[in-house]
Amino acid sequence: MLQFLKSRKFKTFMFVICALLIGAVIAVVSSKGASPVTNVLGSALSPVQKLVSSVADNVKWLGDSFESSGSYKKEIERLRQQIAEYENQLVDYNEMQQKLSSYETMLGVKEENPDFVLERAGIIGTDSADMFTSLIIDKGSNDDISVNDPAVYGNYVVGIVKKVHPSYSVIESILNPEVNISALDSKTRETAYVTTTIDYSQKGHCVFSGLERTTAVSPGGIILTSGIGGTYPKGLIIGTVNEVCESEYDLSNYAVVEPGVNIKELEDLFIITDFEGQGIEEIIE
Repeated sequence: MLQFLKSRKFKTFMFVICALLIGAVIAVVSSKGASPVTNVLGSALSPVQKLVSSVADNVKWLGDSFESSGSYKKEIERLRQQIAEYENQLVDYNEMQQKLSSYETMLGVKEENPDFVLERAGIIGTDSADMFTSLIIDKGSNDDISVNDPAVYGNYVVGIVKKVHPSYSVIESILNPEVNISALDSKTRETAYVTTTIDYSQKGHCVFSGLERTTAVSPGGIILTSGIGGTYPKGLIIGTVNEVCESEYDLSNYAVVEPGVNIKELEDLFIITDFEGQGIEEIIE
């Protein structure tokens, strides 16, 4: 076998093969102005030419595909980053819009009540140990927040500060049965107090209790803070009367009151840290 590989016949055979391959390449590269010899080689090696052309086309297609795929991936990644930036900008815009709305509300309250000292606070959670919608705000004693400061949203009562820490506080809302607010009906001027029960709290309602059986309070009436006790300023809106009912335990009546704000949907509020008459009981004749 080794002698055959070294023989002249084998070398001649290999020379012919190499010549055919060279001819095939020349035929593929240049098909214009071919010589008779080239035409003969081209005819003899036509299948080889087709194979070489096919392989070259496929290699070029694969290269273009890989290049296009890489470009598409880069473009998709760029668009994803751009979308993420727009989403962040939208979040920032919504937050700024919310703050602007809050400050506009605060400005309105301040114009009506120049003696109010207001501190805006964001609601950062609820007290999981309390079933009556206690709110946790992001302001505390470092911001001059104190226990028993009233919490409001615009002119509407939200509740009262119950616990204070340096950087956060806990507010008991008016849906907590432990909260009692001296109140009056804006039309009849009848005075009583607003609290709630477990059942009414679960329905999102308060109770204007201690009314006489001959009360003139009726559905649609607006219940306001009376200012008695010095805890809440006079004239804040607690809510609207839905119905008037007779008490099952004594000869009094009570009114079911729907709060002026949906406490569970609030994102921020204001703490009245100071107001004229704070801590001083107001006597209503």
